[in-house]
Amino acid sequence: MKGMMRSVTVRLRVAQFSAMMTAMREWLDANRYEPTMYKYDHHEDTVLVTVDFAAELAAEAFATRFDGVHHSSAQPTSPDNSRTGPPDNRQGSPRPTRGARLRLPAFASAGG
Repeated sequence: MKGMMRSVTVRLRVAQFSAMMTAMREWLDANRYEPTMYKYDHHEDTVLVTVDFAAELAAEAFATRFDGVHHSSAQPTSPDNSRTGPPDNRQGSPRPTRGARLRLPAFASAGG
């Protein structure tokens, strides 16, 4: 269905946030899935990461791999007018910030 957004929400502990963001990026790259947007919300010792996909298959696979909750809607969970960061942010580990909206950082492969 055109215009449908598939979102997956994954609950993480703050202590595992940085490592899991790296694992998510590596998994997405390895499987050639391209999320349209993501956001994360920090609540005490938990971070909720919501990743939006245009493709149903990508959303289902991501939800299965990262134990997320998959839901679909006519609108993206992360609005187009949200603040976004550069697609490649290698300046340290991302820090969870309440309501922050960024693209998943791209990491260079071991070969270069």
